[in-house]
Amino acid sequence: MKTVDTRGLVCPAPLIKTRQGLTEASPDETVQILIDNPTSLSNVKRYLADNKLEFAVREEGDLAIVTVTRGAGGEISINETEYCTTDIPQAPSGSRNTVVAITSERMGSGDDELGTKLMVSFFRTLVLVEPAPASVVFYNAGVKLALDDSPVLEHIKELKERGTGIYLCSTCINHFGIKDRLPVGSFSDMYQILNLLKDADHIIRP
Repeated sequence: MKTVDTRGLVCPAPLIKTRQGLTEASPDETVQILIDNPTSLSNVKRYLADNKLEFAVREEGDLAIVTVTRGAGGEISINETEYCTTDIPQAPSGSRNTVVAITSERMGSGDDELGTKLMVSFFRTLVLVEPAPASVVFYNAGVKLALDDSPVLEHIKELKERGTGIYLCSTCINHFGIKDRLPVGSFSDMYQILNLLKDADHIIRP
C-alpha cells in the first residue's frame, strides 16, 4: 500500500501529490491519500471521478482517508486550473499581489540582537499596512518565527485574520523538527512556494 500525505497543503499541491502517488503505484496497488481540509478533499474526489478511478472515503475527525486503486488503465491526467477551487487569498482588484518572503528569524545581518528587534518591529508595522499582503511565506530559519513562543506570533495571527495567507515550508519544518509547535499557517511544498513567488506583483524580503 502506498500513502500520499497532503496534510497541511492547499491546491494544487494535494492534486500534484495525488497524481504522483497514483503514477508511481503498481497496477492494482492500493493508494491511501490523507487530506485534512474539505476543499482539497472535494478537489481530489472530483479529480479521481473524472479519471474513472474507484475510491472510498473514511473520515477520522478532521482527517479524511481516501482509498483508491490505481489499476492498469490509461495515463492519469491533471489540470490545476480545472480542479483547483481554493481559499488562497487573492489581491483585491486593482491592487498589487504582494508577497512577503521571510527567510530568517532576524532582519538584516550584523548584530543578532538588533536583527531580532528589527524583525519584531517589522511584523508590528506589517499588520498596519493597507492593504494587507496577500501572502507571507516562511522558509529556511524563517519558519521558526511561527513557533508557539515566537515574539511575532500574535502579529502573524492578526495577518491571518485579515485574510493574509500564511505558508510554511514543510521541508524546513521537518529539518528543524518543529512540526508540533506551529499553531498557525499552512504547510507548503516547494511547488506551492515557487508559484506564490512567481505570481506575486511585488515581493518584500526584510
